[in-house]
Amino acid sequence: MVPYFFVSHAVEGAGRRDVEHFHADLQTEIRGRTDREPGYDGLLADHRRSDLAPTPPPEVPAMNCRCLVVLYSREYFRSPSCAYDLTVFEERLSWRLHRTGDASVRPVGVVWQSAGLPARLVEETARQSGQSAGADYPRRGVGQLMRDPAARGGYLRVLRNVADRVLSAAERTPPTMTAHDVGYLTPFRAMSRTSAVSWDVHLAPVPVPWLSGRTGTPQERPDSPPRTRSWFSSPEDGERPVLRGPHG
Repeated sequence: MVPYFFVSHAVEGAGRRDVEHFHADLQTEIRGRTDREPGYDGLLADHRRSDLAPTPPPEVPAMNCRCLVVLYSREYFRSPSCAYDLTVFEERLSWRLHRTGDASVRPVGVVWQSAGLPARLVEETARQSGQSAGADYPRRGVGQLMRDPAARGGYLRVLRNVADRVLSAAERTPPTMTAHDVGYLTPFRAMSRTSAVSWDVHLAPVPVPWLSGRTGTPQERPDSPPRTRSWFSSPEDGERPVLRGPHG
């Protein structure tokens, strides 16, 4: 199934119930504006085990979802799984821009837990949401709004704004990616819990822990083709047409 949207997060424990609630509310809001066909169904990430794996999974929903919804928290950029989701989707955005000159809508960012997040990220999320950085959201974060009965109106406004952005982004979805295409990635790095690196690390593509054990780059390994392809050329034997996939 091609997810209409995919919610990427790093929330664990009891807080995951709030994430599940948010995902269900977002799905209900989107279905209320469209219909109940499977084509509008979204998926929720489950990273509770995948971060322990020595290698990334062969396929993740970020490879073909129409829209990526990112729940920002301090833990998000420390999770290899979340860094991988973001890397995959950003690469798909780059493919569309290079191939067509038309930029897709970027991931829909949501401040889930504001504690520990950089002011720059909170301000950018506020701008995308049409609010000021000093407003109740995103200063408090959606996770806090959901647990406060007095903030129900604020939570619903945020939810509807996210739904608006998901519907807009899904109309300009980037091309899909396969497991084979991962060899062309330069993934983002997941921050360690003791890292002193700037939070702007999410803007800088450097290797993630999953790739640190490789003996060579993708083009140096005998089982991978050399990276000489131009995005504006026709695919040769064994190459994947960039824009061919379930999105048309």
